[in-house]
Amino acid sequence: MQMKKGSAVWKYVALWALLATQDLWAEPHLKSIKVAITNPTGENRPAENIVLPVPELKKIAPDFYPGSQIVTASNASTIAEDATVLHPTELPSQVDDLDRDSTPDELAFQIDLKPHQTRIVTITWGAVDRIFRLRGDYEKQTNAIFTKKIDGVGWESKRDAFRLYFDKRNAIDLFGKARPSLQLDRYATPGYVYHNYSPDGRDIYLVADALGIGALAGWVNGTAEHVADVDDRGYRIVSTGPVRAIIELTYKGWKIAGKNVDLQEQITQWAGERGFLQTIESSNAGDLVFATGLTQQQGIPELRSPATDDPAWLAMWGEQAVEGGNKAVSPILRGSNLGLAIVMAPGSGAAVNKDSKDYLFTFPLKNGIASWYSLAAWDQEGTNDPIAVDGAGEPRYYVARLADIDHMTSQEQLLAYVKQVAGRLKTPVTVKVLSSAAEAQSAPADSLHPIGSRTYKQAIDLLQKEIDRTAAKWEPVIAAAPPSGVGDSAGDAFFTDGDNQTGEWKPQKGFFWTGSFWTAELWKMYSLTHDEKYRRWAELWSSALVGKEFEQNHDTGFLYFYSSVPGFQLTGDPKLRASALRGADHLVQMFNPVTQLIPAWSANGDDTIIDTMMNLQLLWWASHEAGDSKYRDVALKHALRAADWFIRNDGSVIQSVHYNPGDNRQQFQLSGNGSFVFPNDAKPGERVFYHTHQGYSWETSWSRGTAWALYGFATAYRETRDPKLLHTAQTIADYIIAELPEDGVPWYDFCDEGVMYRNRDTSAAAIASGGLLQLAALTRDAHKAQAYRSQAERITHSLIDRYLTPTYKGDATPPGVLRHGSGTHPADGMLIYGQYYLLETLIQLDSAISTGNRPAAQ
Repeated sequence: MQMKKGSAVWKYVALWALLATQDLWAEPHLKSIKVAITNPTGENRPAENIVLPVPELKKIAPDFYPGSQIVTASNASTIAEDATVLHPTELPSQVDDLDRDSTPDELAFQIDLKPHQTRIVTITWGAVDRIFRLRGDYEKQTNAIFTKKIDGVGWESKRDAFRLYFDKRNAIDLFGKARPSLQLDRYATPGYVYHNYSPDGRDIYLVADALGIGALAGWVNGTAEHVADVDDRGYRIVSTGPVRAIIELTYKGWKIAGKNVDLQEQITQWAGERGFLQTIESSNAGDLVFATGLTQQQGIPELRSPATDDPAWLAMWGEQAVEGGNKAVSPILRGSNLGLAIVMAPGSGAAVNKDSKDYLFTFPLKNGIASWYSLAAWDQEGTNDPIAVDGAGEPRYYVARLADIDHMTSQEQLLAYVKQVAGRLKTPVTVKVLSSAAEAQSAPADSLHPIGSRTYKQAIDLLQKEIDRTAAKWEPVIAAAPPSGVGDSAGDAFFTDGDNQTGEWKPQKGFFWTGSFWTAELWKMYSLTHDEKYRRWAELWSSALVGKEFEQNHDTGFLYFYSSVPGFQLTGDPKLRASALRGADHLVQMFNPVTQLIPAWSANGDDTIIDTMMNLQLLWWASHEAGDSKYRDVALKHALRAADWFIRNDGSVIQSVHYNPGDNRQQFQLSGNGSFVFPNDAKPGERVFYHTHQGYSWETSWSRGTAWALYGFATAYRETRDPKLLHTAQTIADYIIAELPEDGVPWYDFCDEGVMYRNRDTSAAAIASGGLLQLAALTRDAHKAQAYRSQAERITHSLIDRYLTPTYKGDATPPGVLRHGSGTHPADGMLIYGQYYLLETLIQLDSAISTGNRPAAQ
């Protein structure tokens, strides 16, 4: 699959002209606005309803793109706190056009708020091609329909459903639900009888000739007069979706109390709620008094709010659901309770009333408007809520919930819920837009105020201090461990990631795939300083790897190219040469001629990852050292196939490809997960599927993998001079440059600009810088070469000034820690390979200054 960016080629052509003449960072593809939402009360506010007018957002950000937005929230209460949050929560959102002009009017979402909590919400937007690579698939939580089958218009959340008789009755009826789901479309199915018993839901209420549940009426001579005699009765379903459903009703020429009233009513059903909000508006109702209420039921008293309470409410609790059956009139269902309620809007001026059929509120319009909230709560709600256990493929593997059913079984629960609704209406949350303009997601706060600009030599000195500190601490551990006691998952003297603040490496078992980056740092320092302590340390740690070459996977290349190879080059030790060649032989043995690839985890595997382009370095070296072309042949075949399978047209990179290795297998395994069956008819050597391990998704571009690809293909071209490999490296380089944020340090994934995960990855920056520097020395086009070198230097300066400790005045972290690497999001810390590749690039750049030459291709 190719990413849909038809203008990518022309974007990069134009890029070169700009890079040649000025400093340029790509404009962020995604922009955002920050909003603070505060619960002013001491009560929990789960799923609080939030509406932001789109025109107001556009005043701040004229390019705001409603419909192509993502809403996220953190638990931070300030912008400063929000900047430290690595993984905000995505909130389903919805954009609605309320007035039929085909332009967006409101952005709606829901947010959970604890007592007195403020949460920072980020509204991010951008091109559809960007946003919908990140945005979740929001399940529909509300619905609305109009059909004769239900006698009018219906609306629902997954808790319950309502219908308005679209005739002279103009009353509101109720469908109760035992299974939380959307069911109106089923009720509308021809032939389906929604009065019958069902495990899911059915019509459970009897309206007869009363108002039902919160229907609108006029108050005339002590009686609630239905909206019956009208010249025209209209409806419009404004929206349905993951957040809310909105219905608009219009009544023209309502003959009531000697008047001819035109009226518009809006019904809003929010996701997860038991009730709905009604708002009516009229410009010619005059002094007409309106009414709404609940149908009286024998033996069930009205429950009213105290006279001094505002908003006022009315509730009923008891046996008022009806039995199921193929008829609209059924006996009361004994032993089952139904709660109903109406809560008037604050300041409504509603008066308590009743007539022969309904318990009522009567009220005037204020400024031509009135609102109220109607709800229903059945004690059978949610009692048939099947849950699929892991791996459930058929109903026998579902379980029926018994604990934590969110339903109401008492009058006390109903009244508490009604009071909560009243409280929300009386004291709404506060919404404050914090942004004065659209902005990109910020880089880490501790990188924003650098002390100053460092030289490459000064940065090397900082890294050297970290190396000395680490070696001194861990030398006793590695010295005490016999080589046989250290393996890829055994022993305590190696490390991969550390703490951003303390600079301490986290303990791990074994050298993993990363152990040689530590030995590589030691060998680099020995080469640079000729200080024997670095040789001693390097030999000590490298010795733990020797002899284990055939026990490794594709990362044999990493492990021995960065330990045994530099050790042999600097000392001439034949044991290290033999170790490195054994590692190369192991990679040759793993190579699959059917796929033309080295599999990632074991011989005859079905998965190759882009990281392996870096492991080819061991094969390039072995080809020269042993004078045997078999190593080069394997590396070249792998590189050419990887160029075809892993690199998209725009230069973005796929991390992992699964294929038929030759045995037509139908069962696969994603690293770290159980195996699964994936039926396919791929021929031997053909691809089956691709995915990512550490990026955001299968269709994005993990930044460290993209950097691995750049570095790996640049090296492959250096070794072979194959023009396809140069073109591939340049395409990747162009993509990286175009996607870098302002400070040159990529997000963990180039497509996720801090929206879903706010991880920068300094290790990706360090690797990319090294790849660009190498590519600059290989590119004959002088303008391109200069652009690559300029970008490599710019990235490196950003790393050493903004991310290499100390980064700000008063920074207490030990010197030489490269902060904000991300091995796998949302992890954030120092990474051993980030430390190494930064050191490697710094030595090259500093050497170029010392000699007055550009770095030569390695």
